[in-house]
Amino acid sequence: MIPVYVINLARSPERRAFMADICAKAGVTPVFVSAVDGRACRSQRPPRAALSRAEVALILSHRKTWRRLLSGGDEFAVILEDDAHLGAGFAALMDADWRGLDFDAVKLETMLDVVWLTRNGTPFAGRTLRRLGAEHLGAAGYLISRDGARKMLAATRGLTEPVDQTLFGRSAIFEGRVRALQLDPGVVIQDRLLPVAGARAGIPTTLQESDRLALTQAQRRAKPSGLRRVAREAARLLEQARRVARLWPAMKRARVDWR
Repeated sequence: MIPVYVINLARSPERRAFMADICAKAGVTPVFVSAVDGRACRSQRPPRAALSRAEVALILSHRKTWRRLLSGGDEFAVILEDDAHLGAGFAALMDADWRGLDFDAVKLETMLDVVWLTRNGTPFAGRTLRRLGAEHLGAAGYLISRDGARKMLAATRGLTEPVDQTLFGRSAIFEGRVRALQLDPGVVIQDRLLPVAGARAGIPTTLQESDRLALTQAQRRAKPSGLRRVAREAARLLEQARRVARLWPAMKRARVDWR
C-alpha cells in the first residue's frame, strides 16, 4: 500500500485525532509528519517575501514529507494536510498500481471548482484520471512520485510562492512545469468545503492573528486602482482567450466533484 503522510502541528492534537479517525474509517494507517511551526519561520522568510509565516511553514512542512519519501524505498506517497475528509474507495486507490502512469503529482483533492481537464480520461480504481490543463489550487491531498518530489524540492528552495501554487498553480500546470493529473471525482476535500455542512467537523484554524492580519494587508496592497485596474482586467481577458485557444481542442471546463 502507498504510504499516507499527514502533516500535523504538534500544538494541534485535536487535528491529529481528527485525521487518525478519518484514516481509520478509510482503512489506512497514516504516518504523521510533524509540521514546521510558523512561529519559528520569521528568520527563514526571504527579503521582501509576500508570504506569511504560516505559508512559509507550510512549504517547509511539505518539503519534509517529500524528503521522507525520497529517504525510503517507496515509489509514491500520498500527502494529506490535517483538515481533510477522505471519500469512498480511498484505501483501494492506495492499493492500485500507479506505475504505468506518467505524472509528477496527482491531485486527489477537489476545491469544487470548474477547471480545465482532458476530455478523454483513463478509468482508474472506479474513478477517472484526467490531465490538468490549468491551475486547480489546494494542497490538502495529493499523490506524488519520486521524480515529482525531487522536482518540488528544487522548485520550492527559494520560498517564493505558496506550496499549492508550486504544485498546481498557473506556472506549474498551464506553463507545463509539472506533469499533473486530476482524480475525477476527487477523493479528498477540506473540512470547510465539505458539501454537507452538517457533516463538517468545524476544525479550528491554526493561523495566528498576526498571520491573518498579514494576509489581509497583502491582499489589500495587491488590489490595483485606476488605470492599473483597467490594465489588469484587460490582461485577464486576454489570458482567458489565450487559454481557450490553446486548451479547448483537447480539454473541457468541468467541475470536479467529491465522493
